[in-house]
Amino acid sequence: MKLISLKLLLVLLPFYAHSQMVEDRSCLDCHLSRSWFPLSETPRFDHNQATDFRLLYKHADLTCTQCHSGNTIDEFHSFSAKGLDCVNCHQDIHQNYWGDDCETCHSPQNWDPAMAYRRHNETLFPLLAAHQSQSCYFCHTTPGMVPSLDCQECHESDFDLDLPAHVELAPRADCSTCHAPTRWDQILAINHDVFFPIYSGEHRGEWDACSDCHEQAGEYQIFTCFGSGCHDEDDMNDEHCDGNDCEQRNGLTYPRTGVTSNDCYFCHPRGNE
Repeated sequence: MKLISLKLLLVLLPFYAHSQMVEDRSCLDCHLSRSWFPLSETPRFDHNQATDFRLLYKHADLTCTQCHSGNTIDEFHSFSAKGLDCVNCHQDIHQNYWGDDCETCHSPQNWDPAMAYRRHNETLFPLLAAHQSQSCYFCHTTPGMVPSLDCQECHESDFDLDLPAHVELAPRADCSTCHAPTRWDQILAINHDVFFPIYSGEHRGEWDACSDCHEQAGEYQIFTCFGSGCHDEDDMNDEHCDGNDCEQRNGLTYPRTGVTSNDCYFCHPRGNE
């Protein structure tokens, strides 16, 4: 009796499997009733909804057989896939240096290497100006390791503590306070003009070095209006006072003696007369 049951099962199994395939995926989900080719332009089978691999952008232009290959009709319709990893279809020209998560730098929109730079700008270290022209391997020297964000990690030779402006700075000071990613000898002009115009207005071209106004190296919130022959205190007194009668502005009377640079800034925050 068991032998008869086993034979009956072997006979019925192919029909059962075929009925399951038809039930799960009808031919008309992809084909037209009038002909097998071409496939329907609007198949009922939705790859994005029915599978774990969404066909977006460049993947949407692929033909079925580019991923579902086979040598026979049955093999084609088994819908076996190579795998869900990018390297199953795309050659890894990086030889696994960056790991197998290609979408960290690339996108299904295209494999354009410039996409890596755009994706990089979503990190804590956007690639701006001179940094954008560097090779990835210039900073990413160890696979799987995120390099340090400290400027000195790459520019240690440029960070000269003997420079007057660098005296008393910490070895890991934030260089972006003064420097832009264009070149090291360009001090940030735009940032300074937000606080006090020195690249525009009355003070443009009236100074030679940061130390003209910032006499205490590394302390850029401390400044003087009287250093390096910029403004003479006696001349300022003559301009602001007529005898013992001194100007009043914004509720402040110009101090005849003991005037400080902060007094100047209080009335002249933009450096104008």
